[in-house]
Amino acid sequence: MQTLQSKHASEIWSYFADICAIPHPSKHDEKLRQWIINWAQEKNIECVKDEVGNLILKKPASAGFENKSAIILQAHLDMVPQKNSNTEHDFLVDPIQTHIDGEWLHANDTTLGADNGIGMASCLAVLADNTLQHGPLEVLLTTDEETGMVGAFGLKSGALQGSILINTDSEQEGELYVGCAGGINVNVNMHYEKMEVEPTDSAYEITLTGLKGGHSGCDINLGRANAVKVLVSVLNNLAAIPFHLSTLQGGSLRNAIPREASTIIVCDKQYQNSLETLIATLNQQLVSEFKNAEDTLSLQIKSTLLPTSILTNSSQKNLLDCLFSCPNGIVSMDDNFSNVVQSSSNLGVLEQNKTNLRFELQVLVRSQVEDEKQKIAEQISQHFQAHLGKVRKDGNYPGWKPNVESKIYKIMEAQYIKLFDNKPKTMVIHAGLECGLFSEKYPHLDMISFGPTIKFPHSPDEKVHIDSVDKYWKLLIATLKSID
Repeated sequence: MQTLQSKHASEIWSYFADICAIPHPSKHDEKLRQWIINWAQEKNIECVKDEVGNLILKKPASAGFENKSAIILQAHLDMVPQKNSNTEHDFLVDPIQTHIDGEWLHANDTTLGADNGIGMASCLAVLADNTLQHGPLEVLLTTDEETGMVGAFGLKSGALQGSILINTDSEQEGELYVGCAGGINVNVNMHYEKMEVEPTDSAYEITLTGLKGGHSGCDINLGRANAVKVLVSVLNNLAAIPFHLSTLQGGSLRNAIPREASTIIVCDKQYQNSLETLIATLNQQLVSEFKNAEDTLSLQIKSTLLPTSILTNSSQKNLLDCLFSCPNGIVSMDDNFSNVVQSSSNLGVLEQNKTNLRFELQVLVRSQVEDEKQKIAEQISQHFQAHLGKVRKDGNYPGWKPNVESKIYKIMEAQYIKLFDNKPKTMVIHAGLECGLFSEKYPHLDMISFGPTIKFPHSPDEKVHIDSVDKYWKLLIATLKSID
């Protein structure tokens, strides 16, 4: 990132480079947390770690700003660990490798961590820069946001003193976010029965790769293929061939659209040519169907070792019927905000537990409307229960309701117009920002969320627009100075 040091936001790029060098996937952000604690100690910045692993850093007001409103800057410590299947990368050990392509900064076939690393870097840059003007300042860095908002759930009432909170976890420059969706997880275990394989049969692995995936909230309206759903449709199209299912899996995170899925099926060797021909035909159909959203989709088949067991006919039918008809994608749109999804669901994870003979699924339901969120989650639960699945709902978090009287919104809007001679868009994001949980524990907080332009978070295609980071930084420091 050396070439980015000449940018206006050079401080952000410098700290983002440090962040990329330290592994910090969800559930494993302790190395980055300790680095920040040590950094704060070196700079004589007050830093406290709470019981769940959140960091709260404090900086006194600038001279002459002592009586201004106290401000909270907020970001999260963890990043989503996603990579392409042919990429050698250990998120627990390896640093994120980056490269510049024109106007964008990318990672090398992994998630970049700009979500929320750029926001976190900006918080550190504000703390370190004593030339900036602002009132009393707190920085809240939460843990494990991406895997259930653990830090926001665990934050204690009274831990923060500020009256204005600026969340840095939005992903489109020129938009100011005043609300977000809530979410709830639907976790399913589906038991299956197995039987022995005929030793004269042959086995074939079918893989679906090359999908873009992405954020299950922000990207749910882009028409992208869900690898699990598509592969199940492929299997349903093999009905003319008497095959038996041995394995089926796809996706790795409940909040990411599955990019890859695979299955091993068993059948008599006489059907090999028919299988290969049919898969080739289905590949062409899928390429055509998703031509506007998935330009590298690939459905392939190859011979593989014969497994020791397969699903019984009844278990196979139950599983495939259940997955095929499982609700997935957009449920409704928001009437108050153009092109904003109101409610959706994402079948994000399908794993096979061969020891316990069960398939384990994770579905994430999002909605701006609490009642609708609960209704959809219950409908999905009943769907799986009708197919003998055991369902557990957890991780319920509230949405963030827009405040039309927001003081910080009016300040930031005015500064944006002054800086860029353009009015920002007022938006509600179809993703889970921690603001909803903060509003429950700190109902007095006046909140806003904004950020630079980050495309395709939660996928290896993640990239951040370089010049938008400059604009983000300019708006942040101008806003801090303008808060009364």
